[in-house]
Amino acid sequence: MNSFKKKVLVSAVLAGMGAAAGAAHAVYLDPNGQGQALIYPYYSVQGGNNTYVSVVNTDSANVKVVKVRFREGRNSREVLDFNLYLSPNDVWTGAVIPADSASATSGGRLITADVSCTNPAIPSTGVDFRNYLYSGANDDGAGQGLDRSREGYVEMIEMGTLNPAVAPGNAAVHGATGAPTCTGLTGQTVPAVAAAILAPTGGLNGTGTLINVNNGQDAGYNANALSNLTAAAIYFDIGNDTPNFGNADPVSVVVSNNRTYLSNWPATAIGRTSAVSSAIAHLNVYNEYVLDTGTKSNTDWVMTFPTKSAYVTTAGATTPFTNKFTASGACEQMSFTFFNREERSVTPAGADFSPLPPGAAPSSLCWESTVVSIRNGTTHMPTGSTSGVLSSVNTTAITVTSGFQNGWANMQFTGTNATTTGLTAASGTTTNILTAATSAAAPVFLGLPVVGFMVRSFNNGTLAGNIQANYGSAFEHKYRQSITPLP
Repeated sequence: MNSFKKKVLVSAVLAGMGAAAGAAHAVYLDPNGQGQALIYPYYSVQGGNNTYVSVVNTDSANVKVVKVRFREGRNSREVLDFNLYLSPNDVWTGAVIPADSASATSGGRLITADVSCTNPAIPSTGVDFRNYLYSGANDDGAGQGLDRSREGYVEMIEMGTLNPAVAPGNAAVHGATGAPTCTGLTGQTVPAVAAAILAPTGGLNGTGTLINVNNGQDAGYNANALSNLTAAAIYFDIGNDTPNFGNADPVSVVVSNNRTYLSNWPATAIGRTSAVSSAIAHLNVYNEYVLDTGTKSNTDWVMTFPTKSAYVTTAGATTPFTNKFTASGACEQMSFTFFNREERSVTPAGADFSPLPPGAAPSSLCWESTVVSIRNGTTHMPTGSTSGVLSSVNTTAITVTSGFQNGWANMQFTGTNATTTGLTAASGTTTNILTAATSAAAPVFLGLPVVGFMVRSFNNGTLAGNIQANYGSAFEHKYRQSITPLP
């Protein structure tokens, strides 16, 4: 079947599903990096790192009203959020820095020199991250200090659009002066925005940059983009944890292995979240590692589960996750097989994964955002509980064979619910793009909803002219999906 026929078939299936699902959209992970919601897998101020984030509105006709939310990496508790107004073709940028650069126990702080309107307005000195949702009455046992906010991830959700030609949308337009007035766009409640909000249009993209000035290293990544999150506006004022992925339309579409999976999910918060989870569900994660002695190289893998907190509490866990949250996290087991560049391979035993969080099973990822520190025991490798590139403390360390200085690895999730039950849709249709065969069985997605990237560093010492020769780079993970049926 030629590519034109494939596109026609996929379009026909999507059209059929749209009719069946009414006005609902079908959320999917956009391969073009444009969407209604963005997931930035990691931010950090650990070990001298700062993190720059940007978001771009490619819609030239609408003002976008975007919820910007920073979540700490252990249990996805919110540490800061605000509403952002992006005028047509606008870009917003901000940076996460330590609230106190002299203290390793201080939290993060958001600063920005951008003039785009936000609610609340961000002071020129920035705004510190907060620990209210994991301390006091909200204590989850994993630490109450502000230092917990030093690493995590970011989500941005387009809540809807405003007409830039009339109030209140015109107050977000930069105009001839280059600075919007922001009149009527701020306050604990903003009735004018609530009354004028229109449907979202998508077209957001963004980047994250981890920069360590002292080490002379910089690594950037693209935000993961989810398209068609909702058909209708989902506007909320400030002061709460909504909207989130529990507000998504309960329909998803995934294209994998020459098949299109159109899934309907329960119209509940967990069902709507599962629509998002199915779009990023993977059984295997693949990437490379470099641990060369000559360049004193280190490699970290960022593994972020941006919907995990919807399934996991201190009382228990539901599919696809297996274990409840404790002081050691909610640990999900995995296997890790690594290869060198000459095809040799080894699967390390559980004892090779160290150090383990107290009470954690071997070979496990315990936090919402875990950094896997890959090591081979040579002298330049980290030996403690901090990762080698990102200085993360939410870490699983994996020691590969000392002779394996570079190559690639295959991580597979092996938790009971991830491999046996999986995410099961309420109903759906699977279409084989090549043969046009279909199945009405509800799709089942094995694995876990995960996003992330590999980041590596090189240190060539000091070159002529007293130039520090340090380098860094980041590369998104590659994945294998396991979805049934297979018509």
